[in-house]
Amino acid sequence: MLTPGPQFMRSISTTEVLNTGTWSILQPRFFNGVAPCMDSCPASTDMPRIYNLLSRGEVVEAAEVLLDSNPFPFVTSGLCPQFCKTSCNRKELDEAVEIRKIEAWLGEEVLRREIMPSPTPPLEKTVLVVGSGPAGLSAAWYLAKSGVKVEIRERESLAGGMLAWGIPSFRFPREPLKKAIERLERIGVKIVTSSGVSPEELDNLGATYDAVVVATGLTKARRLPSVATGERVLPGLDLLKEHNLSHTLPQGKHVLVVGGGNVAVDVARVFARAGRKVTMACVESREEMPAIEEEVEEALAEGVNMLCSIGVREATGKKGQPVTVTLGKVRVVDHRSPLKEVEFMGQFQTGLFDLVVLAVGQEPEWQWKGKDRVLQAGDLHTGPSSVAAAIASGRETATRILTAFTGEEYRGYRESGWNRDQEDLVTFQDLNPINFLLFPGRNEVPSSIPREVGRCLSCGYCNSCGICWLFCPDASIELQQPPNLDTDHCKGCGICATECPRGIVFMHRRLE
Repeated sequence: MLTPGPQFMRSISTTEVLNTGTWSILQPRFFNGVAPCMDSCPASTDMPRIYNLLSRGEVVEAAEVLLDSNPFPFVTSGLCPQFCKTSCNRKELDEAVEIRKIEAWLGEEVLRREIMPSPTPPLEKTVLVVGSGPAGLSAAWYLAKSGVKVEIRERESLAGGMLAWGIPSFRFPREPLKKAIERLERIGVKIVTSSGVSPEELDNLGATYDAVVVATGLTKARRLPSVATGERVLPGLDLLKEHNLSHTLPQGKHVLVVGGGNVAVDVARVFARAGRKVTMACVESREEMPAIEEEVEEALAEGVNMLCSIGVREATGKKGQPVTVTLGKVRVVDHRSPLKEVEFMGQFQTGLFDLVVLAVGQEPEWQWKGKDRVLQAGDLHTGPSSVAAAIASGRETATRILTAFTGEEYRGYRESGWNRDQEDLVTFQDLNPINFLLFPGRNEVPSSIPREVGRCLSCGYCNSCGICWLFCPDASIELQQPPNLDTDHCKGCGICATECPRGIVFMHRRLE
């Protein structure tokens, strides 16, 4: 008979006493990663973190996270191209999360609850922002809330830039813009309208202010070399400005709009809503049109006749007479050129139009040269983009200025704002969707929160769902965010990594 010895007595002890973690080769590590919606969002908004806070009913905290990346969600929610929805992993399961609707709701909560940044000690620095479009407003917000004294100068008689005069009111009501400007003034930003700044004035201004942000946008309409503007041939951007400020439209029953971007679609919809017959001609194919897809569909629904892969070879007409336009099938041979260089395919047709509107892109009105303490932001810096991208550019410019003022190292928003353990993109294949199918009620949210929040899969972001804790056979996981591992007792079985719904658990060699 074997005599029980010390080793035998140890083997029948509980695992709580035994350090069974020493048996393992692998152990799990918990790494929050980057969700596709975050990666595709021009403003880099941390949607999983926001939804996690909303699911717990922490509306103010969620709003503060949103305002960190986008100070005007009540503006962008009505204009965003929804890149986040397009990339949402949930669409692989059923339908993508309606992120824009959540942003709009949370933006309304920001206004209703008057959520404002906490007062910050003044930095004793002054910054001038030239231009009050989305980039200028954004730069002013981030600078002012950090204690900088900010003044905005706007050439037009009202603030807002393209938001005020470049977008039709049926697509973007002006009330959200008014609220954004009011909030800026509440945190101390001074806005001076009818006060333009020319490039020649920058030298003196650079000496007056500690920094200058130039965010004047792309306000000059490009011209087609083959088409001369005149009484019956007008630039689209100028037409939109006149219409939005004075609510007038030039006469003409049949209108040809040339271009495939957002300005072209806006012009076409303005005329279509006024009862005109509208034809749109763009050199891009239907799939390559740069305009927001949702707006293109709206234009089609409103009766706009859309001709894709069609270019204008010639437009001629006498004063007071319809314009004769020669149109032809084209192939784009250089997508990189501002006007997209095309090759005509030899199939031409001629049409008569009462009015021709050219909306083939925009360019800067001024050539701003780089100077000390003068930074560019928005479309002037990045080229044509979305409102959300312009806001992000303003934020990045403000951050660069603030780090220069404080002597800190500049870090991009992905590194500092997201606060993720890794920048790897979490795909649908990284998730474990069976949990969402078997337990559809697991993501229930408080009754005061929109139901759509509960559909977020929280890709790559631990929301303390408890799946890893539930399946761990050794009770080695303590629920935190991210979870805490009892390395003394984890045997490295990998069940937690297999069962994790959100792809944040990874098996690595055990750390000695």
